[in-house]
Amino acid sequence: MLVHLVLLVIALLVRIDYTSGDAGGGGAEPVEFAILSESELDEHTASDAEVVEFQQIETDSLVDLDLLSDVGAQQSVNDLAETLAPELENGGGSLSAMDAQTGSSGAGAGEGASFFGLEAKGKRFAYIVDRSGSMDSLLRSRELSRWELTQIELVRSVQGLGAGAEYFVVLFSTNAKPLFGGSEWIKGTQTNKASTSVAMMGATANGGTEPEEAFRMVFNLEPKPDAIYFMTDGEFNQSIPARIASMNRRRRVPIHCILLGEPGSPSITQRVEGMLKGIARSSNGRYTHLQDVSSNGVIVP
Repeated sequence: MLVHLVLLVIALLVRIDYTSGDAGGGGAEPVEFAILSESELDEHTASDAEVVEFQQIETDSLVDLDLLSDVGAQQSVNDLAETLAPELENGGGSLSAMDAQTGSSGAGAGEGASFFGLEAKGKRFAYIVDRSGSMDSLLRSRELSRWELTQIELVRSVQGLGAGAEYFVVLFSTNAKPLFGGSEWIKGTQTNKASTSVAMMGATANGGTEPEEAFRMVFNLEPKPDAIYFMTDGEFNQSIPARIASMNRRRRVPIHCILLGEPGSPSITQRVEGMLKGIARSSNGRYTHLQDVSSNGVIVP
């Protein structure tokens, strides 16, 4: 027993130093050990652990729609500006700088709208937009086609509508087709506006210039529109203005008419201008002729 006690005392008095991977010793600092119970270890770990805060990040939503029957588009809405509105010059000028006074901006505030610089008041706006094959023609500056410019401007106009607004888009060529294939007003929610942007991205120009069917669709809407935008770049049947006036005789909805580019020879252009001016005048609407877009992004009347 005495021997065992002596050995135990010696063991308690002896201090053993461990070097960190150094077999030969050489002045390394001693490593001290501590034995903790499981409960003490848990308490120690909880007190020293770094608190990590998590933040939910909302990512861009993907819109996957089958619009215009033959168009399927899946694209982040935030990428639309880069894809749809290319730079107009190497210096960085872009269509985002277009001047509303000379023909673009596209965004109406509150209960109103603007399309190619023509302001309209109200809550419900119908867009009758030419997508005929001639819309693929380049503007004078040769920086954009008529159709590309129209895509950009329609997206801007819809994006600028107030949250309480409603809209309806009909693309026409040889035939007319609502953008979403229905016959109801589209509420001006951010989701619907985003879907409209994607749909316009996928639409292409082809066919002739036959707007009458599109007007019938718009005048069949209930409630009736507060204003109609009618944009074309080509000549159409000279009997159509009278038919439009007949459809519009009860309500006399203002029809704001836009001629984009030159429909043909000076005589053809003059004839188309006369028809559009007549449609606008008989409905208390307005008319504008937009011929080009300059290098700084301003639409030139």
